[in-house]
Amino acid sequence: MKSIVVAFDAVRTIGRNGDLPWAGQLPADMRHFKELTEGESVIMGRRTFDSLPDSYRPLPNRKNIVLSLSATAIDGAFVARSLDEAYEIAGENPLVIGGADIYRQALPTVNRVFATEIMARTVGGDAFFPDLPRNEWQVSDVQDFESDAKNKYDYSFVTYLRRNPI
Repeated sequence: MKSIVVAFDAVRTIGRNGDLPWAGQLPADMRHFKELTEGESVIMGRRTFDSLPDSYRPLPNRKNIVLSLSATAIDGAFVARSLDEAYEIAGENPLVIGGADIYRQALPTVNRVFATEIMARTVGGDAFFPDLPRNEWQVSDVQDFESDAKNKYDYSFVTYLRRNPI
């Protein structure tokens, strides 16, 4: 099943200046991301790949597939020119992990969204996740968490399923 993995805040912000607005402030989300993606094929845009810390680029223990119209080779990753090509390279159960343009392209093609919903409004966001219309998507699972000494914000892990799978 094709899926998206995303974290967004109360106004659907996913990025600010090429980074996560809550970077370093929500380690539970990073653990959750790792649990969902480890051992799987992950599809991302070139800017998302470039934004990964050097020690995590390419993401370890995953098949990294980077969508790029200009790159011909990226060390440690497969390069795809289109989302369809990326899906072919990925095989079964690909996970689309960003950024905003890639999410917009992928949303009509996936049946599941794994979202970390952060109960805060970050400032200065410049990349956003599209709405999930209720007539097309339904919540299948929710896990709510309160902020704590390590995680600055309240957050929820929410799984959405497409009402009429493709």
